[in-house]
Amino acid sequence: MRHLLQLLCLALILAPTAGLAGDYQLENAFPYLSFAFPTDIQSAPDGSNRVFVVEKGGVIKVFPKKFEVQPGEVTEFLNLVGKVRASGEAGALGLAFHPQYASNGTFFVFFVSDYPYRCTVARYQVSADPDVADESTETILLEAPKAGVWHNGGQIAFGPDGYLYVGLGEDQVGEYAQDLSDLRGSILRIDVDVPAAPPGGIATHYEIPADNPFAGNAQGYREEIFAYGFRNPWRFSVDPLSGELWVADVGEDTWEEINRVTPGRNYGWPYMEGPDCLDQGQCNAQGAALVAPFYAYDHSEGIAVIGGHRYWGPRLPELAGLYVFADYTGGVVWGLRFDGAGPPERFELVTGAPNLLTFGVGPTRELYVASIDGSIYQLARTVTAVGDRPHPAASRLLGNVPNPFNPATTIRFALAAAGRVEIDIFAAGGEHVRRVVAEDRAAGPNTAAWRGDTEHGTRAASGVYIVRLRVDGVAVDTQRMVLLK
Repeated sequence: MRHLLQLLCLALILAPTAGLAGDYQLENAFPYLSFAFPTDIQSAPDGSNRVFVVEKGGVIKVFPKKFEVQPGEVTEFLNLVGKVRASGEAGALGLAFHPQYASNGTFFVFFVSDYPYRCTVARYQVSADPDVADESTETILLEAPKAGVWHNGGQIAFGPDGYLYVGLGEDQVGEYAQDLSDLRGSILRIDVDVPAAPPGGIATHYEIPADNPFAGNAQGYREEIFAYGFRNPWRFSVDPLSGELWVADVGEDTWEEINRVTPGRNYGWPYMEGPDCLDQGQCNAQGAALVAPFYAYDHSEGIAVIGGHRYWGPRLPELAGLYVFADYTGGVVWGLRFDGAGPPERFELVTGAPNLLTFGVGPTRELYVASIDGSIYQLARTVTAVGDRPHPAASRLLGNVPNPFNPATTIRFALAAAGRVEIDIFAAGGEHVRRVVAEDRAAGPNTAAWRGDTEHGTRAASGVYIVRLRVDGVAVDTQRMVLLK
């Protein structure tokens, strides 16, 4: 059995696969900075353009997002060193800012507490200084007991539904992942926006969302559990457009897996590892209740998956919607393409990468990835996606009107030079819906119409859609639009 951190203690794409492998590299996003075992990277939803980095030892640091940021511009936001057990895989592992952080100053930290070991989720408030938290405001929301320092999970994140999601490993005891009376080996979902305690009453630190799959059960199941059957979910992300929960689960002897998680489902561990059944009796008994991974790769390619995010950053619009992930030992950053019909297709974005630890998202939704070498990296192009054509940076989408719309909208765009234009519409889940333009267009302002229909002539459902502009085979811009009915 191996462990993710003991080793040293992109599902979806909206652009075609051809031409992407080898077109990207990792560049140091902040070349003058270095961090001690960075485990999480986040930004606060307050418009401050700052980056927060969690160090495994228990320190959270903050600094302005700029390439030339210097060590003297880094501030210690919160220091939990005296409370955190930082051996093995344990440590400070996750950070999440409340969606209304700009007005309430509330944030949450996941760490493994020292003696007795326990996975802890705590709430804090920022001080009058926006770069310094007030440690005295600590409130422990949730604790899960632990026998040791391995298989903690550690990611926390808010979903578009406003609820806090928490990933917990199974503490090296596979049975916990199948025990619904135990929090371990599960993804939790809790409501942290609770009313104040009544006079003389006891404060409740969180509540159970009414639509949690085990809410109100009479079997003694933990109502916090959203999904279960995980070994060590390192890392997960909630897609801000579709609301989909993507969980990477570190395997044991043979497989690493990516799961698209839905509520109440059983993701198999320890009865299954990847697509393989390890306990035929339980597999037969559970039957269709066991969910096979959305994607899995075996240990000939890497032995510790690093879960990522769907890419919605502005630097590489051709990768919009791509699920980007990596492997700690494989030296590779991958992407998954999924068209909603066939199986997911994996391809390489970067090879020869340093040992990567975690992904995160910056203030502009740019994707970052941290390495054990202490650096924070971001994806950058090495060549253009098609031949040697230059990237037409001045060609761009100008928004659609009206937006939201029903039943039709006009897509506006500008071209730096005349060229072959393709405009495609994708659902938030990555499925191709409609190609509305495939023709040569003149330089300057242009328009295209979408009438809310699909390639099959049916009406598209209400929801968020992505419009992508390609010029001469190069994807240059993407934007969101909303169809209402």
